[in-house]
Amino acid sequence: MNKESNNVLVVGAGISGIASALELANSGINVYLLEKEAVIGGHSASFCCKATDVCSQCSACVVPDKIKETVSHPQIRLLTNSTIRRLSGELGNFRVTITQKLQYIDQERCIACGLCTEVCPTDPKAIHPSFAEATPFSYVLDEELCLRFKGEKCDLCRKGCPTKAIKFKGESKEQELSVGALIVATGFDVFDARKKGSLGYGRYPNVLTGLDLEQIFTREGCLKLPASGVEPRNIAFIQCVGSRDEDHDYCSHVCCKYAMKLSGLIKYHNPDARVTIFYIDLQTAGKGFAQFYEEYKENIRFVRGVPVEILQTASGELEVRFEDISQGKVCRDTFELVVLSVGISPSKESWDLARTLGINLSDNGFFAERDSMNTNETNIDGIFIAGTCQGPKDIPDSIAHGIAAASKARQVLTESASQRQGNQGRH
Repeated sequence: MNKESNNVLVVGAGISGIASALELANSGINVYLLEKEAVIGGHSASFCCKATDVCSQCSACVVPDKIKETVSHPQIRLLTNSTIRRLSGELGNFRVTITQKLQYIDQERCIACGLCTEVCPTDPKAIHPSFAEATPFSYVLDEELCLRFKGEKCDLCRKGCPTKAIKFKGESKEQELSVGALIVATGFDVFDARKKGSLGYGRYPNVLTGLDLEQIFTREGCLKLPASGVEPRNIAFIQCVGSRDEDHDYCSHVCCKYAMKLSGLIKYHNPDARVTIFYIDLQTAGKGFAQFYEEYKENIRFVRGVPVEILQTASGELEVRFEDISQGKVCRDTFELVVLSVGISPSKESWDLARTLGINLSDNGFFAERDSMNTNETNIDGIFIAGTCQGPKDIPDSIAHGIAAASKARQVLTESASQRQGNQGRH
């Protein structure tokens, strides 16, 4: 291979993109790992370990090690805060124009002292630390919350930074990369539970999403009520929030599995806790999940029915109104904490990126594979897809899909290089 065709651009540094990058880099291929955020790892980096007295095989513990390996790998070049602006060329000879937006916080200078957060006047804070496992670790600034980006003259964080790591002036940078292939691993968006207004997310502090619950366990090591800090004893999970409805008619696959694993973790910490799972149909597919279900079904209450409304009582409890399908009637029950198992949605940037790259989307808005016989491949030769940008997957399946995409890319690049050499020989 020539120098250009031996480069691969991986777009998205979640667990699938990381798996692809490592698979390629370990085989000697140079990798550009592009990430729109300031840190790598994606959603999976904030997931908690769900192991109890036995491992639940959620694979969350795998993620930090893979992030560290990626950051230190000599064949991988990280490009954070970056997006694709333009693409030209073809398999073996793509030209990709990359835009790196202004980085308001210099990661080399930031010492994570927290003084900027202390003086920030917004609530929630516009400048805050990355999540615990974020790499590289530094503070991040949210433009949507920052008063300066709303036309005000706030400068408190910059003035309070002892290392002068914060700056607001500067310009985005552009560069052009020459690569032989691309792997798109842009992940997913979590469904915005506020769109289901009747379920109270954003109004009632003790209505959380599954991702919120993951972060509480990661941060606290146990489950506590956001409103009081007390350990709850009566918890409900509501499945299919943002999946299998008129707007999102597909199943997110992973929600039932993670709700049960989180339920098991809750029961492990507090055996007396009462956990209820409201569901339409349990999606129990996946290695070892049937056995896991058998172990926990006696200790977890399963109600086949869809809650339609959550109201907070005068005492602060949450009253859930639901249709109990088995009884054929509308029922009510109260809980201290309600967890909404929100679905996996296509990334909101998918449409723009699909247009830029010329690749197809499925009817549900995820990136489409060429056909069932050519997994990971798109309609454009030399562009592959990996992970949840193709459809809902858990961590192990995302890693496997990322590795498969890397293997396909390596194979196609090798075949393309051999073909070019053959053509040159004939001339």
